[in-house]
This record gives sequence, C-alpha cells and structure tokens, in this order.
Amino acid sequence: MKKVFFTFLLLLCAFAFSQSSDVVIYAFGSEMITLDPSTEFSNSIIVLNNVYETLTRFVDGEVIPILAESWSANEKGDIWTFKLRQGVKFHDGTEMTSEDVKYSIERCIRLGQGPAYIWDSVESIKTPDDYTVVFELSYPANIPLIAASGYGAFIFSSEVSKLGDDAEIAEWFNGGNEVGSGPYRLVKYDPKTQIVMKKFDDYWGGWTGDKFETAVIQIVPDPSLRTQMILSNEVQITRDLIYDDIKVLESNPNVVVLNEPAFQVLYLFFNTQKHPFNNADFRKAVAYAIPFQDILRYVLMGYGRAPRGIIPQGMLGYANHLPPLNQDMKKAEEYLEKSGIDPDSVNLVLTYMQSDEGEKKSCELIWSALKKLGLNVEIRPMNWEQQWALARSDFQQAQDMFIMYWWPTIMSPYDFLFSMLHSEEEVLFNLCYYYNSEVDNLMDTAVTLEGIAPAKADSLYKQIETIVREDMPIVPLYQIDDIYVMSKAVKNFDPNPAYPNVVFFYNVESAF
Repeated sequence: MKKVFFTFLLLLCAFAFSQSSDVVIYAFGSEMITLDPSTEFSNSIIVLNNVYETLTRFVDGEVIPILAESWSANEKGDIWTFKLRQGVKFHDGTEMTSEDVKYSIERCIRLGQGPAYIWDSVESIKTPDDYTVVFELSYPANIPLIAASGYGAFIFSSEVSKLGDDAEIAEWFNGGNEVGSGPYRLVKYDPKTQIVMKKFDDYWGGWTGDKFETAVIQIVPDPSLRTQMILSNEVQITRDLIYDDIKVLESNPNVVVLNEPAFQVLYLFFNTQKHPFNNADFRKAVAYAIPFQDILRYVLMGYGRAPRGIIPQGMLGYANHLPPLNQDMKKAEEYLEKSGIDPDSVNLVLTYMQSDEGEKKSCELIWSALKKLGLNVEIRPMNWEQQWALARSDFQQAQDMFIMYWWPTIMSPYDFLFSMLHSEEEVLFNLCYYYNSEVDNLMDTAVTLEGIAPAKADSLYKQIETIVREDMPIVPLYQIDDIYVMSKAVKNFDPNPAYPNVVFFYNVESAF
C-alpha cells in the first residue's frame, strides 16, 4: 500500500508540472547525496552542473571555454594562465572575479574530500588582476581538462566565506542553498523526491529561443514507472530503463531514444598475487575463455561495445592498435596447458555487486564458459562495501576475481590507469594487485604531457595498453552505451557522456 501511495504522489507531482510548456522534467532513479560543490562526488552533479559552472567544459572530444575565455601554458606546462569571462554574475548578485575562482578551488583542495585529488598538481593559485588566474603546479598537468571536471571544479561566490568555517558553509549548502553562476537557480530541494530549478534572469549566456524557465528533477526509483511517465509525457527525459523496454520504445513514434557511447566500462580483475592468477598463462587462459560477444548480446542486448583496452573508446590513448578480445577456447586450452595448473586443483571465487543485474548476468556467462574449461568457480554476490572490503584485505584471503565498473572523474586516461593499475602501498582500487614499475613510469610521464604534447602522451598510453594486454591482470568486459529517452515535446537535448547522468537543461528547448 505504501508503494502504491508513493507512486501516486510521484505521478501527481510530475502531472502538476507537466501541464506547463515552460517546464521540463527529468525522471532520475537515485536520490541526491550532498549539495556541497567542493565535495560532491555522486549523483548530485545532475543538480550542480545546472546551478554552477566550471572554467571549461569537455564537449565532443575538446575542451571549450565556459567561465574562462582563454588559457595558455608555459613551455614546461607547469604554469597555466586563464583569462576569465567578464560580467558574469552569481545568484547572490555579486560579479565573478579571480578571487572567487581561487577561493572555490582552494576550498576543494583544503577539504580534501571526494574529487579533491584532481587538483593534486596545484601548488599555488595567483590572482594578478580581477580577471586573470594563474595556476602554479608542482608538476606539469592538463589544467584546462581538469577544470572541465564534472566533480570538484565548480566555481561559486566567495561571499559564502562570511557564513563561518567550512563545516558551517557545508551545512548551508546542504540545506538547499547555492551561489552559482549557472543558468538556473535552486528553488526547491528534496533529495529523495524532487529538485526544482528556475531560470536565472541575469545569466551571462542570455535567454533566447524556446528554453525552459523551470527544470525539475523527479526522483523515480522504479524503471518501469519511469517508462510509463515518459510515454504519458509526465516527464520529458529519463534514463536507466530496462533494456527490454528500450527495445520497445525505439519503435514508439512519441519518444526518441538517444544512444551514445559512454565512458563507463565493466572490468574483471584477477588477483595477480594469489595462486593460480599469479601465473600469467593461467590469466590468459581465463581471459580467452570469456564469451565477450555473448555478454554484449545477452547482458547489454547490443547497447554497448567491446573495448580494446583499459582506456575507453573516445579517449586519448585508446588501444586501436590492439585487436578486441574475443572468446577463443582453443587458445584458452593452450594457455591452460602451458600454465601447468591442473583445473581440478583450484576452486575460484568471483564476486560481484548483488544489486547490479548486468554484473550478475556477466558472471553467470563467465561461470558457464570457465566450466567448459574444467574450472570450478563460485559466484558470490555481495554488497559493494563487503566485496570492496574483502578485496582490500589480505590478498591471500581476497577473492580470485572481482568485477567492477569504472568511469572518469576527468576525461583523462590517467584517471583510469592510475586508479586501477598504478602500484599502491595500500590497496584502494588496484584490485588486481598489479605492480609494474615500467607501467607506473609510463603513465606518470604520459599525464604530464597531455596538456603540452598530447601525441606523445597518446603514444605512451598505447605502450601501457600493449604491456597490460600481455600481462593480462585485468580484462575489460564491455563499455556501455549512454541511453536517454526523450519525449518529442522537447528538442536539442544532446547527452554528454563526460558528465554521467547530467542533463544540461539550458541546452534543451520546447518542441512546441
């Protein structure tokens, strides 16, 4: 009864808004976490990217200006100078200056939470005048790309410093308050049900065309209900629907299914420090037994692709020089024999997040394939905290195989490679326990070249992919597609997979 009543309330709220042509509603499946722009590292970026802005933005493979009009670097790439857009107003009425940029980024660094690591290279920030910001770095880094992050790069009015210390400021933000410069201001914040934003009249970008004056994020956990709501035009945009429903919606004339490659990849980690996966030939035997095409067909129903390496397609360093991995049972049997390991002598444990249907189905297909190779595998569903804790315990006690998604914080290959494959004294996300100093050195060098010599960085990242393919500590299973469903009542919505789940409402217009 409670579920029925809750569903009725959701429909009632959405219906009330959907009667106006000045309102666009986005039905999203998960509640918000925090509204602090310095620490938010989860779903709330779908709100923050509409009420705040960043110096730059990543669009179609390029970094474009937003609050910064231009930027330049010295020859070494360890000093970056940004020229700011003039006349930008925050929602509190104050005008943006270099001091606001300095305060915003330094607060993120000072708090050291969530996305703060993106600014690791920053040694100091100088403000020689009101519209110039100079980043002095401890090592060369691609600051324009870092400044385009969907997490931790938001610029806000430094007037919030008058509210008290950082804890008091955080409490103010999380109470539903904001001081961004974005096209929308926050007017209602209920993180479990609904967020309402109204247009900011003094937005520097102006208001032309058929843009929506009100943007609503409706929290609707049930994907079937989201499907019903998009069909009835009670909401105009949604995502994360059941694949079977998406197949049906593709032939519906009243909606548009938008399907683009995402930068989210599902990986299978091998415990390289524990028998039998400390044997490279055994790792290859398992890798070549995986039914990659079956996983794409039956798990994703075609809504994804097989990546060629660790770095996702569409990003610098993508391994287009390597063939995609495909199931080859003959090769798997050859590597198993070469490894010298008797299949009957091992019992393997494969863990996955129990709430994720895609991970579950992938594990079942892997289990079936490894059984044909004569390997006994226990599939163990766990919640995320449990399986991550097990993986970070003594590696001899940890699972043999671990399945997990990764997606970028910043659009850099280093964000993938460093997190999952760089040597760690204390394991965080290097869940294959891979230690290779050559790979470490290559990635640490490549990241310093991204901003000043991208072709050289690309070459180094490809070298890493070649080494990792040979060592096989980790296997990319699939790269998902980013799928939104849009009512024909709206137009000009262009999803940007660099910002997961985000709808930039300012770009969306009414079709009527």
